[in-house]
Amino acid sequence: MLDAREIAYNITRRVNAEGGYLSLILQYGMDRSGLDSRDRALVAELVYGVQRHRNRLDYIIKSFSRRPLDEIEPEVLDLLRLGVYQISEMRVPAHASVNEAVSLADKRLHRGAASFVNAVLRAAAVGLESLRWPSRDDFPSYLETVYSHPRWMVENILGCMDKGEAEALCAADNDFRGLTLRMNPSRADREMLMAEIAKCGGRARASPYLAEALVKVNLPREQLLGFLEKGYCVVQDESSMVVGYVVHPVPGSTIVDACAAPGGKATHLAQLGGDTCRVIAVDKNPGRLEALRKAVGRLGVRNVDIRAGDAARLLEYVAGPVDAILLDAPCSGLGTLRRNPELKWRRLPEDIAPLAELQLALLDGCAGVVRPGGVLVYSVCTFTREETVEVMEGFLNLHRGFRLEDPSPYLPPALRESVEPGGYIQLMPHSHSMEGMFIARLVRA
Repeated sequence: MLDAREIAYNITRRVNAEGGYLSLILQYGMDRSGLDSRDRALVAELVYGVQRHRNRLDYIIKSFSRRPLDEIEPEVLDLLRLGVYQISEMRVPAHASVNEAVSLADKRLHRGAASFVNAVLRAAAVGLESLRWPSRDDFPSYLETVYSHPRWMVENILGCMDKGEAEALCAADNDFRGLTLRMNPSRADREMLMAEIAKCGGRARASPYLAEALVKVNLPREQLLGFLEKGYCVVQDESSMVVGYVVHPVPGSTIVDACAAPGGKATHLAQLGGDTCRVIAVDKNPGRLEALRKAVGRLGVRNVDIRAGDAARLLEYVAGPVDAILLDAPCSGLGTLRRNPELKWRRLPEDIAPLAELQLALLDGCAGVVRPGGVLVYSVCTFTREETVEVMEGFLNLHRGFRLEDPSPYLPPALRESVEPGGYIQLMPHSHSMEGMFIARLVRA
Protein backbone atom coordinates (compact mmCIF):
# COMPACT_ATOMS: atom_id res chain seq x y z
CA MET A 1 0.00 0.00 0.00
CA LEU A 2 1.26 3.49 -0.85
CA ASP A 3 1.96 5.90 1.99
CA ALA A 4 0.46 9.38 2.30
CA ARG A 5 3.38 11.26 0.73
CA GLU A 6 3.53 9.01 -2.32
CA ILE A 7 -0.21 9.36 -2.83
CA ALA A 8 0.18 13.15 -2.53
CA TYR A 9 2.94 13.00 -5.15
CA ASN A 10 0.76 10.95 -7.51
CA ILE A 11 -2.15 13.36 -7.15
CA THR A 12 0.09 16.40 -7.68
CA ARG A 13 1.53 14.87 -10.84
CA ARG A 14 -1.91 14.11 -12.23
CA VAL A 15 -3.16 17.64 -11.57
CA ASN A 16 -0.08 19.33 -13.04
CA ALA A 17 0.62 16.97 -15.94
CA GLU A 18 -2.88 15.95 -17.00
CA GLY A 19 -4.92 19.02 -16.08
CA GLY A 20 -7.30 17.17 -13.77
CA TYR A 21 -9.47 18.85 -11.14
CA LEU A 22 -7.80 18.53 -7.77
CA SER A 23 -10.95 17.91 -5.72
CA LEU A 24 -12.10 15.05 -7.97
CA ILE A 25 -8.68 13.43 -8.19
CA LEU A 26 -8.22 13.71 -4.43
CA GLN A 27 -11.63 12.16 -3.79
CA TYR A 28 -10.90 9.26 -6.15
CA GLY A 29 -7.41 8.75 -4.72
CA MET A 30 -8.65 8.77 -1.14
CA ASP A 31 -11.47 6.31 -1.81
CA ARG A 32 -8.93 3.78 -3.10
CA SER A 33 -6.10 4.52 -0.68
CA GLY A 34 -6.95 2.61 2.49
CA LEU A 35 -5.45 5.46 4.55
CA ASP A 36 -6.76 6.40 7.97
CA SER A 37 -8.27 9.83 8.64
CA ARG A 38 -4.98 11.33 9.85
CA ASP A 39 -3.08 10.34 6.70
CA ARG A 40 -5.98 11.46 4.51
CA ALA A 41 -5.74 14.88 6.13
CA LEU A 42 -1.98 14.93 5.46
CA VAL A 43 -2.53 14.14 1.77
CA ALA A 44 -5.12 16.91 1.45
CA GLU A 45 -2.85 19.41 3.20
CA LEU A 46 0.05 18.57 0.88
CA VAL A 47 -1.77 18.57 -2.45
CA TYR A 48 -3.78 21.72 -1.75
CA GLY A 49 -0.79 23.45 -0.18
CA VAL A 50 1.41 22.88 -3.25
CA GLN A 51 -1.25 24.38 -5.55
CA ARG A 52 -1.99 27.34 -3.28
CA HIS A 53 1.67 28.28 -2.74
CA ARG A 54 3.29 27.12 -5.97
CA ASN A 55 5.05 30.36 -6.93
CA ARG A 56 6.34 30.78 -3.38
CA LEU A 57 7.69 27.22 -3.38
CA ASP A 58 9.28 27.67 -6.80
CA TYR A 59 11.00 30.86 -5.61
CA ILE A 60 12.56 28.90 -2.75
CA ILE A 61 13.58 26.05 -5.05
CA LYS A 62 15.26 28.29 -7.62
CA SER A 63 17.04 30.17 -4.81
CA PHE A 64 18.78 26.96 -3.69
CA SER A 65 19.07 25.01 -6.94
CA ARG A 66 22.11 24.84 -9.20
CA ARG A 67 19.74 24.47 -12.18
CA PRO A 68 17.30 27.06 -13.50
CA LEU A 69 13.70 26.17 -12.73
CA ASP A 70 12.79 25.52 -16.37
CA GLU A 71 15.57 22.93 -16.64
CA ILE A 72 14.29 20.82 -13.76
CA GLU A 73 12.23 17.83 -14.93
CA PRO A 74 8.53 18.25 -14.04
CA GLU A 75 8.54 14.97 -12.09
CA VAL A 76 11.46 16.20 -9.99
CA LEU A 77 10.04 19.70 -9.58
CA ASP A 78 6.76 18.42 -8.13
CA LEU A 79 8.68 16.28 -5.64
CA LEU A 80 10.74 19.31 -4.62
CA ARG A 81 7.57 21.36 -4.18
CA LEU A 82 6.13 18.79 -1.81
CA GLY A 83 9.37 18.68 0.17
CA VAL A 84 9.77 22.45 0.37
CA TYR A 85 6.12 22.88 1.35
CA GLN A 86 6.63 20.60 4.35
CA ILE A 87 9.77 22.49 5.41
CA SER A 88 8.56 26.04 4.82
CA GLU A 89 4.81 25.97 5.48
CA MET A 90 4.16 22.91 7.66
CA ARG A 91 7.34 23.22 9.72
CA VAL A 92 8.02 19.50 9.42
CA PRO A 93 11.55 18.76 10.72
CA ALA A 94 13.98 19.14 7.82
CA HIS A 95 15.59 15.72 8.21
CA ALA A 96 12.20 13.99 7.96
CA SER A 97 11.11 15.97 4.89
CA VAL A 98 14.44 15.44 3.13
CA ASN A 99 14.60 11.73 3.89
CA GLU A 100 11.04 11.11 2.73
CA ALA A 101 11.59 13.03 -0.51
CA VAL A 102 14.90 11.32 -1.27
CA SER A 103 13.38 7.88 -0.61
CA LEU A 104 10.52 8.69 -2.97
CA ALA A 105 12.95 9.94 -5.63
CA ASP A 106 14.93 6.71 -5.29
CA LYS A 107 11.75 4.68 -5.71
CA ARG A 108 10.05 6.65 -8.50
CA LEU A 109 12.79 8.55 -10.34
CA HIS A 110 16.43 8.04 -11.37
CA ARG A 111 19.49 8.02 -9.10
CA GLY A 112 20.59 11.51 -10.15
CA ALA A 113 17.16 12.87 -9.19
CA ALA A 114 17.55 11.61 -5.63
CA SER A 115 20.93 13.35 -5.25
CA PHE A 116 19.56 16.58 -6.69
CA VAL A 117 16.47 16.52 -4.45
CA ASN A 118 18.68 15.87 -1.44
CA ALA A 119 20.97 18.81 -2.25
CA VAL A 120 18.18 21.33 -2.90
CA LEU A 121 16.10 20.43 0.14
CA ARG A 122 19.08 20.43 2.52
CA ALA A 123 20.19 23.83 1.20
CA ALA A 124 16.66 25.20 1.53
CA ALA A 125 16.33 23.90 5.09
CA VAL A 126 19.54 25.68 6.11
CA GLY A 127 19.06 28.91 4.16
CA LEU A 128 15.31 29.50 4.32
CA GLU A 129 15.37 31.88 7.29
CA SER A 130 17.78 34.25 5.56
CA LEU A 131 16.12 34.13 2.13
CA ARG A 132 15.31 37.57 0.68
CA TRP A 133 11.83 37.86 -0.82
CA PRO A 134 10.79 40.36 -3.53
CA SER A 135 10.39 43.86 -2.13
CA ARG A 136 6.99 45.48 -1.70
CA ASP A 137 8.42 48.32 -3.79
CA ASP A 138 7.85 46.04 -6.78
CA PHE A 139 4.31 45.27 -5.69
CA PRO A 140 3.24 43.03 -8.63
CA SER A 141 6.32 40.82 -8.13
CA TYR A 142 5.68 40.78 -4.40
CA LEU A 143 2.10 39.54 -4.83
CA GLU A 144 3.13 37.13 -7.57
CA THR A 145 5.74 35.44 -5.35
CA VAL A 146 4.71 35.84 -1.73
CA TYR A 147 1.01 35.14 -2.37
CA SER A 148 1.54 32.77 -5.32
CA HIS A 149 -0.63 34.24 -8.07
CA PRO A 150 0.31 34.28 -11.77
CA ARG A 151 1.58 37.65 -12.97
CA TRP A 152 -1.28 38.23 -15.42
CA MET A 153 -3.79 37.57 -12.63
CA VAL A 154 -2.00 39.95 -10.27
CA GLU A 155 -2.12 42.69 -12.91
CA ASN A 156 -5.81 42.03 -13.54
CA ILE A 157 -6.53 42.28 -9.80
CA LEU A 158 -4.51 45.51 -9.47
CA GLY A 159 -6.53 46.90 -12.35
CA CYS A 160 -9.74 46.32 -10.36
CA MET A 161 -8.76 47.53 -6.87
CA ASP A 162 -6.14 49.33 -4.81
CA LYS A 163 -3.00 47.69 -3.40
CA GLY A 164 -4.37 47.01 0.06
CA GLU A 165 -7.47 45.30 -1.27
CA ALA A 166 -5.44 43.36 -3.84
CA GLU A 167 -3.15 41.99 -1.14
CA ALA A 168 -6.14 41.09 1.02
CA LEU A 169 -7.73 39.20 -1.90
CA CYS A 170 -4.55 37.27 -2.72
CA ALA A 171 -4.17 36.34 0.96
CA ALA A 172 -7.82 35.22 1.16
CA ASP A 173 -7.40 33.04 -1.94
CA ASN A 174 -4.82 31.01 0.02
CA ASP A 175 -6.87 30.79 3.22
CA PHE A 176 -9.44 27.99 3.11
CA ARG A 177 -11.20 27.59 6.46
CA GLY A 178 -13.51 24.65 5.71
CA LEU A 179 -16.59 23.64 3.77
CA THR A 180 -19.90 25.46 3.61
CA LEU A 181 -23.07 23.39 3.84
CA ARG A 182 -26.63 24.29 2.87
CA MET A 183 -29.15 22.52 5.05
CA ASN A 184 -32.12 20.73 3.55
CA PRO A 185 -35.06 22.12 5.59
CA SER A 186 -37.24 19.05 4.97
CA ARG A 187 -34.67 16.75 6.62
CA ALA A 188 -32.47 18.77 9.00
CA ASP A 189 -32.40 22.06 10.83
CA ARG A 190 -29.38 24.05 12.03
CA GLU A 191 -29.39 22.78 15.61
CA MET A 192 -29.71 19.14 14.57
CA LEU A 193 -26.95 19.30 11.99
CA MET A 194 -24.55 21.20 14.25
CA ALA A 195 -25.19 18.64 16.99
CA GLU A 196 -24.49 15.77 14.57
CA ILE A 197 -21.27 17.43 13.43
CA ALA A 198 -20.12 17.94 17.02
CA LYS A 199 -21.00 14.34 17.88
CA CYS A 200 -18.50 13.02 15.30
CA GLY A 201 -15.74 15.36 16.47
CA GLY A 202 -16.25 18.01 13.80
CA ARG A 203 -16.98 21.70 14.04
CA ALA A 204 -19.11 24.28 12.23
CA ARG A 205 -20.43 27.81 12.63
CA ALA A 206 -23.73 29.37 11.73
CA SER A 207 -23.52 31.72 8.74
CA PRO A 208 -23.79 35.41 9.62
CA TYR A 209 -25.79 35.94 6.42
CA LEU A 210 -28.04 32.95 5.70
CA ALA A 211 -30.17 30.86 8.04
CA GLU A 212 -29.74 27.69 5.98
CA ALA A 213 -25.92 27.83 5.83
CA LEU A 214 -23.21 26.39 8.07
CA VAL A 215 -19.69 27.71 7.46
CA LYS A 216 -16.13 26.69 8.36
CA VAL A 217 -17.29 23.09 8.54
CA ASN A 218 -14.64 20.50 9.30
CA LEU A 219 -15.60 16.89 9.93
CA PRO A 220 -14.42 13.39 8.96
CA ARG A 221 -15.10 12.58 5.33
CA GLU A 222 -17.10 9.45 6.14
CA GLN A 223 -19.56 11.46 8.23
CA LEU A 224 -19.87 14.16 5.56
CA LEU A 225 -20.66 11.56 2.91
CA GLY A 226 -23.26 10.07 5.26
CA PHE A 227 -24.96 13.47 5.75
CA LEU A 228 -24.99 14.08 1.98
CA GLU A 229 -26.39 10.61 1.22
CA LYS A 230 -29.20 11.07 3.76
CA GLY A 231 -30.07 14.39 2.14
CA TYR A 232 -29.43 16.43 5.27
CA CYS A 233 -27.42 18.99 3.34
CA VAL A 234 -25.41 19.82 0.23
CA VAL A 235 -21.96 21.36 -0.14
CA GLN A 236 -22.58 24.87 -1.46
CA ASP A 237 -20.87 28.20 -0.86
CA GLU A 238 -22.79 31.12 0.61
CA SER A 239 -22.27 33.22 -2.52
CA SER A 240 -24.06 30.55 -4.58
CA MET A 241 -26.96 30.64 -2.13
CA VAL A 242 -27.15 34.44 -2.41
CA VAL A 243 -27.78 33.96 -6.14
CA GLY A 244 -31.00 32.10 -5.32
CA TYR A 245 -32.20 35.00 -3.16
CA VAL A 246 -31.58 37.49 -5.98
CA VAL A 247 -33.68 35.33 -8.33
CA HIS A 248 -36.41 35.46 -5.62
CA PRO A 249 -38.64 32.51 -6.59
CA VAL A 250 -42.17 32.71 -5.17
CA PRO A 251 -44.99 30.18 -4.85
CA GLY A 252 -46.70 29.52 -8.16
CA SER A 253 -43.87 30.90 -10.30
CA THR A 254 -41.97 29.14 -13.09
CA ILE A 255 -38.19 29.49 -12.93
CA VAL A 256 -35.57 28.26 -15.37
CA ASP A 257 -32.02 27.43 -14.27
CA ALA A 258 -30.38 27.54 -17.69
CA CYS A 259 -27.00 25.98 -16.78
CA ALA A 260 -28.27 23.92 -13.88
CA ALA A 261 -25.94 20.96 -13.30
CA PRO A 262 -24.78 19.73 -10.84
CA GLY A 263 -27.86 21.16 -9.14
CA GLY A 264 -26.89 23.25 -6.12
CA LYS A 265 -28.65 26.40 -7.30
CA ALA A 266 -31.59 24.59 -8.94
CA THR A 267 -32.49 22.67 -5.78
CA HIS A 268 -32.05 25.82 -3.69
CA LEU A 269 -34.43 27.72 -5.99
CA ALA A 270 -36.96 24.90 -5.69
CA GLN A 271 -36.80 25.04 -1.90
CA LEU A 272 -36.94 28.84 -1.72
CA GLY A 273 -40.01 28.95 -3.97
CA GLY A 274 -41.91 26.20 -2.19
CA ASP A 275 -43.77 23.19 -3.54
CA THR A 276 -45.92 25.18 -5.99
CA CYS A 277 -42.89 26.85 -7.60
CA ARG A 278 -41.76 24.96 -10.70
CA VAL A 279 -38.05 24.92 -11.53
CA ILE A 280 -37.02 23.83 -15.02
CA ALA A 281 -33.37 22.74 -14.79
CA VAL A 282 -31.59 22.73 -18.15
CA ASP A 283 -28.05 21.58 -18.95
CA LYS A 284 -26.40 20.17 -22.05
CA ASN A 285 -23.80 17.96 -20.36
CA PRO A 286 -25.14 14.37 -19.94
CA GLY A 287 -22.70 13.47 -17.15
CA ARG A 288 -23.52 16.59 -15.16
CA LEU A 289 -27.25 16.04 -15.72
CA GLU A 290 -26.90 12.66 -14.03
CA ALA A 291 -25.30 14.40 -11.04
CA LEU A 292 -28.25 16.82 -11.02
CA ARG A 293 -30.76 13.93 -10.98
CA LYS A 294 -28.95 12.34 -8.05
CA ALA A 295 -28.89 15.62 -6.13
CA VAL A 296 -32.64 16.11 -6.65
CA GLY A 297 -33.29 12.54 -5.50
CA ARG A 298 -31.12 12.77 -2.38
CA LEU A 299 -32.79 16.00 -1.27
CA GLY A 300 -36.30 14.75 -2.00
CA VAL A 301 -37.13 17.83 -4.08
CA ARG A 302 -40.27 17.23 -6.16
CA ASN A 303 -40.70 20.47 -8.10
CA VAL A 304 -37.66 20.28 -10.40
CA ASP A 305 -38.17 19.39 -14.07
CA ILE A 306 -34.83 18.24 -15.57
CA ARG A 307 -34.19 18.74 -19.30
CA ALA A 308 -31.22 18.28 -21.61
CA GLY A 309 -30.67 21.46 -23.60
CA ASP A 310 -28.42 24.35 -24.56
CA ALA A 311 -28.96 27.72 -22.87
CA ALA A 312 -27.83 29.48 -26.06
CA ARG A 313 -31.01 28.12 -27.73
CA LEU A 314 -33.29 28.01 -24.71
CA LEU A 315 -36.52 28.58 -26.69
CA GLU A 316 -36.06 25.13 -28.22
CA TYR A 317 -36.32 23.50 -24.80
CA VAL A 318 -38.60 25.83 -22.82
CA ALA A 319 -41.80 26.66 -24.63
CA GLY A 320 -43.43 29.66 -23.05
CA PRO A 321 -42.39 32.86 -21.35
CA VAL A 322 -41.38 32.25 -17.75
CA ASP A 323 -41.26 34.36 -14.60
CA ALA A 324 -37.50 34.19 -14.06
CA ILE A 325 -34.34 32.70 -15.54
CA LEU A 326 -31.07 32.13 -13.77
CA LEU A 327 -28.01 31.99 -16.00
CA ASP A 328 -25.08 30.90 -13.87
CA ALA A 329 -22.69 30.96 -16.79
CA PRO A 330 -19.42 29.10 -17.43
CA CYS A 331 -16.60 31.45 -16.44
CA SER A 332 -12.94 31.69 -15.45
CA GLY A 333 -13.80 30.65 -11.87
CA LEU A 334 -11.33 33.10 -10.33
CA GLY A 335 -13.66 33.66 -7.40
CA THR A 336 -13.25 30.02 -6.34
CA LEU A 337 -9.46 29.89 -5.90
CA ARG A 338 -9.76 29.12 -2.18
CA ARG A 339 -11.48 25.87 -3.12
CA ASN A 340 -9.91 25.30 -6.56
CA PRO A 341 -6.32 26.60 -6.28
CA GLU A 342 -5.17 24.69 -9.37
CA LEU A 343 -7.16 27.17 -11.49
CA LYS A 344 -4.45 29.76 -10.77
CA TRP A 345 -2.05 27.76 -12.93
CA ARG A 346 -4.58 26.49 -15.47
CA ARG A 347 -6.27 29.72 -16.48
CA LEU A 348 -4.55 31.93 -19.06
CA PRO A 349 -5.24 35.58 -19.91
CA GLU A 350 -6.37 34.58 -23.40
CA ASP A 351 -9.16 32.46 -21.87
CA ILE A 352 -11.13 35.48 -20.70
CA ALA A 353 -12.33 37.01 -23.98
CA PRO A 354 -13.81 33.74 -25.38
CA LEU A 355 -15.57 33.13 -22.07
CA ALA A 356 -17.08 36.62 -22.19
CA GLU A 357 -18.31 35.95 -25.75
CA LEU A 358 -19.90 32.70 -24.61
CA GLN A 359 -21.55 34.38 -21.63
CA LEU A 360 -23.08 37.06 -23.86
CA ALA A 361 -24.31 34.41 -26.32
CA LEU A 362 -25.95 32.46 -23.49
CA LEU A 363 -27.66 35.58 -22.15
CA ASP A 364 -28.89 36.33 -25.65
CA GLY A 365 -30.28 32.81 -25.91
CA CYS A 366 -32.17 33.20 -22.62
CA ALA A 367 -33.60 36.69 -23.14
CA GLY A 368 -36.54 35.70 -25.33
CA VAL A 369 -37.87 33.20 -22.80
CA VAL A 370 -38.46 35.80 -20.07
CA ARG A 371 -42.03 37.15 -19.86
CA PRO A 372 -42.64 40.91 -19.85
CA GLY A 373 -42.00 42.05 -16.30
CA GLY A 374 -40.00 38.89 -15.67
CA VAL A 375 -36.46 38.56 -14.39
CA LEU A 376 -33.15 37.38 -15.84
CA VAL A 377 -30.40 36.90 -13.24
CA TYR A 378 -26.81 36.62 -14.47
CA SER A 379 -24.15 35.19 -12.17
CA VAL A 380 -20.51 34.17 -12.59
CA CYS A 381 -18.06 33.03 -9.90
CA THR A 382 -15.37 35.48 -10.93
CA PHE A 383 -14.51 39.18 -10.79
CA THR A 384 -12.83 40.04 -14.11
CA ARG A 385 -14.36 43.15 -15.63
CA GLU A 386 -14.61 41.42 -19.03
CA GLU A 387 -16.89 38.67 -17.65
CA THR A 388 -18.97 40.86 -15.37
CA VAL A 389 -19.64 44.54 -16.03
CA GLU A 390 -18.66 44.42 -19.70
CA VAL A 391 -20.92 41.42 -20.39
CA MET A 392 -23.78 43.32 -18.73
CA GLU A 393 -23.07 46.40 -20.82
CA GLY A 394 -22.95 44.33 -24.00
CA PHE A 395 -26.23 42.60 -23.19
CA LEU A 396 -28.07 45.83 -22.35
CA ASN A 397 -26.86 47.39 -25.59
CA LEU A 398 -28.32 44.44 -27.52
CA HIS A 399 -31.54 44.16 -25.50
CA ARG A 400 -33.01 47.59 -24.84
CA GLY A 401 -36.09 46.01 -23.29
CA PHE A 402 -34.10 44.95 -20.22
CA ARG A 403 -32.85 47.10 -17.36
CA LEU A 404 -30.74 46.44 -14.29
CA GLU A 405 -32.76 46.31 -11.08
CA ASP A 406 -31.33 47.03 -7.63
CA PRO A 407 -30.99 43.60 -5.94
CA SER A 408 -30.93 45.09 -2.42
CA PRO A 409 -34.52 44.16 -1.46
CA TYR A 410 -33.79 40.49 -2.16
CA LEU A 411 -30.45 40.25 -0.36
CA PRO A 412 -29.76 39.23 3.24
CA PRO A 413 -29.73 42.50 5.26
CA ALA A 414 -26.00 42.29 6.05
CA LEU A 415 -25.17 42.30 2.32
CA ARG A 416 -27.37 45.16 1.15
CA GLU A 417 -24.67 47.78 1.55
CA SER A 418 -22.41 45.78 -0.81
CA VAL A 419 -24.50 46.60 -3.89
CA GLU A 420 -22.43 48.60 -6.38
CA PRO A 421 -23.71 51.91 -7.79
CA GLY A 422 -24.23 50.20 -11.15
CA GLY A 423 -26.94 47.99 -9.66
CA TYR A 424 -25.13 44.68 -9.18
CA ILE A 425 -23.30 42.93 -6.37
CA GLN A 426 -19.73 41.61 -6.45
CA LEU A 427 -19.10 39.27 -3.54
CA MET A 428 -15.41 38.66 -2.73
CA PRO A 429 -13.43 36.30 -0.46
CA HIS A 430 -11.53 39.05 1.34
CA SER A 431 -14.51 41.30 2.04
CA HIS A 432 -17.39 38.84 2.52
CA SER A 433 -15.57 35.62 3.58
CA MET A 434 -17.21 33.72 0.74
CA GLU A 435 -16.35 32.84 -2.83
CA GLY A 436 -16.20 35.59 -5.43
CA MET A 437 -19.54 35.96 -7.25
CA PHE A 438 -20.92 38.62 -9.57
CA ILE A 439 -24.74 38.82 -9.57
CA ALA A 440 -26.93 41.11 -11.69
CA ARG A 441 -30.73 41.15 -11.72
CA LEU A 442 -32.27 42.24 -15.03
CA VAL A 443 -35.97 43.00 -15.53
CA ARG A 444 -37.73 42.81 -18.88
CA ALA A 445 -39.95 45.82 -19.62
